[in-house]
Amino acid sequence: MSTSSDASETGRSGSSRKRASPPHEHEHEPFGRSPSRSLRVLLFLGMAVITVLVLVLYFTPALGVRSVEISGTTERQRIRDVAAIRTGTPMLRVDESAIRDRLRALPWVDSTRVELGWPWTVRLRVVERSPVAYTRTSKGIRLVDAEGVPFETVPAPPELPELRVHRATADDGATDAALTVLRALPDPVRRELTTIVAEQPDHVRLLLTGGRTVQWGSTARTARKAAILPALLTRPGKVYDVTTPALPTVS
Repeated sequence: MSTSSDASETGRSGSSRKRASPPHEHEHEPFGRSPSRSLRVLLFLGMAVITVLVLVLYFTPALGVRSVEISGTTERQRIRDVAAIRTGTPMLRVDESAIRDRLRALPWVDSTRVELGWPWTVRLRVVERSPVAYTRTSKGIRLVDAEGVPFETVPAPPELPELRVHRATADDGATDAALTVLRALPDPVRRELTTIVAEQPDHVRLLLTGGRTVQWGSTARTARKAAILPALLTRPGKVYDVTTPALPTVS
């Protein structure tokens, strides 16, 4: 009988021990939850601070434009007026693309760069078109840049060669041919050049001082034609033909 009673007590004791949880499992639970709550609080505070900063920077003049720096042109006031950047405009709301578009609408502006100089400065870097020739149009004498763009009307012909084409534009084949030849000419020849004529892209002529004419033809072998022309011009004559550079002629 005692054996049975002992066994029963042993069984209850064993079951009791199995149901009891180890003390260390309960001790670590509070420490496992606390960092998670702290992290959530920190993240919330961080997001709140960032939101407030963005609102301040975007909607108030705390970091607004205080100065506009312009380089690359002497027409600073004109650039400033067209850029239309208001003092106090939050830097985050400065529309760089819109400013570039407004400045490129100026015919004498070739390219622009808009830079934000934090915390309060906007920098405008302008590249003006540079004339290489002029053309006569119904609107008067127009300066033409190296890309064939007429960009400014002037009261009198400048000391540049005249460009005679049907219509000077950047996408005109005759204009492109004439300017290709102009870029290739050696300086001594360019100084004697008064007019470059291109009725068609493959029919370019140069009018020089002294009533001389150079029949250039197309832009094929332009470098070779430009190389032989200075020596050819030392010969007496009025018409110098380099359309076939292997067989140039003077008449």
